[in-house]
Amino acid sequence: MLLKNISYYHTGGTAEKIYAPADIVELSGEIKTIHENQVPYFVLGAGSNSLVMDDHWPGAVLLCSNLNSLEVKKDIVTVEAGVENTPFSKVCLNHELQGASWMNYLPGQIGSTVRMNARCYNGEISQIVDSVSTVSKTGEIKSYKGSDVFHGYKDTLFMENGDFVAEVTFKLSKGNPEVIQHHMEFCRKDRESKHQFMYPSCGCVFKNDYEVGIPSGMLLEDAGVRQLSNEKVEISPYHANFVFNKGAAAHEILCVSLDMRDLVYEKFGVWLEFEMELLGVIPESLKARVCESKIPNHNQKELAPLKRKFQG
Repeated sequence: MLLKNISYYHTGGTAEKIYAPADIVELSGEIKTIHENQVPYFVLGAGSNSLVMDDHWPGAVLLCSNLNSLEVKKDIVTVEAGVENTPFSKVCLNHELQGASWMNYLPGQIGSTVRMNARCYNGEISQIVDSVSTVSKTGEIKSYKGSDVFHGYKDTLFMENGDFVAEVTFKLSKGNPEVIQHHMEFCRKDRESKHQFMYPSCGCVFKNDYEVGIPSGMLLEDAGVRQLSNEKVEISPYHANFVFNKGAAAHEILCVSLDMRDLVYEKFGVWLEFEMELLGVIPESLKARVCESKIPNHNQKELAPLKRKFQG
């Protein structure tokens, strides 16, 4: 199986072993085997936040696609990791439960949405999670209260300890279905108006730097990153933090992304961090650039006009 056939970004090569567990018990057993045999592995959900490299992966890949059960009991919704965000939000609407409308048309699966504490349209997953069941890197099944998981935006316990998010229990509340549906439609139309689904992408390539106070998309646009577009890799004409795959290999997308980061640093002295996760074998020629980190040296003269534009 070529991973590019199942990854959202349409990149990825072969892997030595692919697991697609049907439940948390099977997942636990497979991770125990991986751990005992010291096999390198990575988790691939929908891949909507990931760039899967194209070279052969000499390890295992854990897929979430068969972890897709969903159960509703009054205002409690229990969901396995492989359930997509949009169907989840629609189930909540059907049961007149509010709190998940912002997840409509948000690419990805529940497991990764919780793992990274996703946020958009005035919603954040931490606001509605009651508890999380995981499998540790040694195969141990664990349970956490939601309040113990989330540290901040794109910052959770699981990004530190490497646990596999297997099942999530949400605590929602009754709401007006017309209001819920209206917000869901707003989210859908807004994403479509920004042409986010024109070509495969991973969403935003870079995180926002809240100390700078300017969205990364604005920094990238003003730094002139669209000059880096080519036949196979296009920086979205509607949102400069989106990089479209128009038939490129993973390393070609990565090269353009690294050049984008350099342009922002050259003009603004802001060193952007990847939001895009890199999975698999990174080419030797790019490893140094991927691992590079530069000390912020903010150019306030260049940043000031953008701050004024953003604030008002």
